[in-house]
Amino acid sequence: MKIRAWGLLAVASLVSVPLLARWRGGEDAKPVIVEQVQSRQIQASILTSGTLVYEHQALLSPEVIGRVRQVLVHEGDRVEKGQILLQLDDETLKAEVQQHLAVVAQQRTAVERQRVELASARRQARRMDQLFEARLIDARMHEQELQNAQVADIGLRAAQEQLRQSVAQLHQAQQRQAKATVRAPMSGVVVALAIKEGETAVPSASGIAGSSLLTIADPSTLITEVNVDEADIPRVQVGQQAAVFAAGNPDTAVRAQVVHIALTPRTPAPGMPANGRNYTVRLRFNPDTQLTLRPGMSCRAEIYTHTASDALAVPLQAVLSSNSETTDPAAEGAGQSYVYVVEDNRAVRRTVVPGLSDDRYQQIRSGLRPTDRIVVGPYRELRHLRAGDSLRAGTESLQ
Repeated sequence: MKIRAWGLLAVASLVSVPLLARWRGGEDAKPVIVEQVQSRQIQASILTSGTLVYEHQALLSPEVIGRVRQVLVHEGDRVEKGQILLQLDDETLKAEVQQHLAVVAQQRTAVERQRVELASARRQARRMDQLFEARLIDARMHEQELQNAQVADIGLRAAQEQLRQSVAQLHQAQQRQAKATVRAPMSGVVVALAIKEGETAVPSASGIAGSSLLTIADPSTLITEVNVDEADIPRVQVGQQAAVFAAGNPDTAVRAQVVHIALTPRTPAPGMPANGRNYTVRLRFNPDTQLTLRPGMSCRAEIYTHTASDALAVPLQAVLSSNSETTDPAAEGAGQSYVYVVEDNRAVRRTVVPGLSDDRYQQIRSGLRPTDRIVVGPYRELRHLRAGDSLRAGTESLQ
């Protein structure tokens, strides 16, 4: 009987020991993802969006109405400042100039006639002075001749003023005629041609047909204009680096730099809601940009406001806060941040001081060592984790 009892006890011990081991460190151990703290470069950034535009461009609109007689350039042509781009029909304007030329000539003749009359009136007044001194004429006749001389002088000044007015009108007509010949205001490339031969150019600011002729731009001045929210604009400074992702190459970052920050907020377009205020920030691409970028492309941009090199960093989801939803009774102190460090396969709560962060990692200013291994997920386990919990650590994602 003793031998049988000892045998049953031995069998029970062989079964209970593995079960106890599984209970203590197997089935009760929480499956978590563990990473070692590493030194990284953390770049705090602002995410925004905008469009690609030319910094130097000129949108040409007609200044006089007229039918387009000849277009001398094509889209994509390179032009020089002062080069003739297109010619409007200017026959009516030429006739107007000729009319004003005739009026000017007529006014010059009138001025010469008034000069002759003034000279004659002055000679007659001098003769009357002599006769009046010799008492050969009375005072009334003498005053009449003096008045005639004064009237002739006034008539000459009036004719001269009319001549100046006619000359000014002639200059205006000549300028209108010159505006029928559209010249390039700057050197660059014709990036848009909005009118054809035979169409009518109409000076207007309302965007009707014919109110736009063509657009000239300097392709080397392609920049990005992005809209930054008023809450983020104080962190943006000229000279900061940025990464631009154009719609044509959404996975390729193009390096750029902040070159201008608007002093006043952007005015919303008519009919658009005015919720919040945005400021326009210009980003200039680095000279070594190789991608083919075109104006009008939409883009997103990441402006790097602060950078921390060789900073101890952990994944964002690993940093918990005493204000967040947690079941750990040790998570006390409003606003405290902490992580769970793995020691002897158990969770140890460690208070940390966070620093900069990017879209993936959080800088830890104090509270961790480079040799520490921390729990980074999954969140369904992390949010219910408590100090002292047994862990079954892995490095691959747990679904």
